[in-house]
Amino acid sequence: MGSETQTQLPVTEKIPVIERVLEYVLFKFRWVFVVFFLLPVNIVYEAYFSVRNWIVFKLNSAPKAHSRKVAVIQKQIADWNKNGRTRKMCTARPGWLTMSFRTPKYKQQLEQIKTNQLVDILEIDKENGTVRVEPMVSMGQLTKYLLPLGYTLPVVPELDDLTVGGLINGCGVESSGRKYGLFQHTCVSYEVVMADGSLVVASKDKAADQSAENQALFYGIPWSHGTLGFLVAATIRIIPCKPYVQLSYVPCNSLEVTY
Repeated sequence: MGSETQTQLPVTEKIPVIERVLEYVLFKFRWVFVVFFLLPVNIVYEAYFSVRNWIVFKLNSAPKAHSRKVAVIQKQIADWNKNGRTRKMCTARPGWLTMSFRTPKYKQQLEQIKTNQLVDILEIDKENGTVRVEPMVSMGQLTKYLLPLGYTLPVVPELDDLTVGGLINGCGVESSGRKYGLFQHTCVSYEVVMADGSLVVASKDKAADQSAENQALFYGIPWSHGTLGFLVAATIRIIPCKPYVQLSYVPCNSLEVTY
């Protein structure tokens, strides 16, 4: 005869009334928080940055400010080296600015480098068809700047809050094209601050003043998640555009018709 053993399941603890009420409110009435708090705060935030970006654009102060911001980053990294590299480095971008629901608490234990200040469009070169921007520039900010000038990006990701740095260093696969490829394929050069504090310009095409290592760095930066250095600027191709696009829709009911 076989023997049977019975295991007693642990008694589930009763959830406090306050927690149950809070859970009910968050699930059933979260629209109250969104409508009366989140949306007004978002409107004020967007209005502030729109005015701020307009003033920076009119005064053309971004290029000079960029040099100062890069110098601050280089000094931080130099101090990190002098202090024995006791902690790993990371960007100082706060969690509420990321596209993820995850709060990056790990940054509290790391050396935070102030790349979160790199939020400006630096210059547009119509002759060479490029725009130079800082990594925290968003797609919405960049297209809003380019379209009135009659230009756009060859590849425009669909979310306005996606940043140039995130699309390059992260896996920017949100939008792509048969002709232009992924977002990083439209980039011409990257400006990167390395772990020793030096500023390196890595270009797609090898220039007379560029080493083979820097050209290799250009192809290593995309999707590297910042492990090779801190991206402080990127030069991206732009193309002329008109206010409207003519789209032809051809329904195909079989492979024979398609091809």
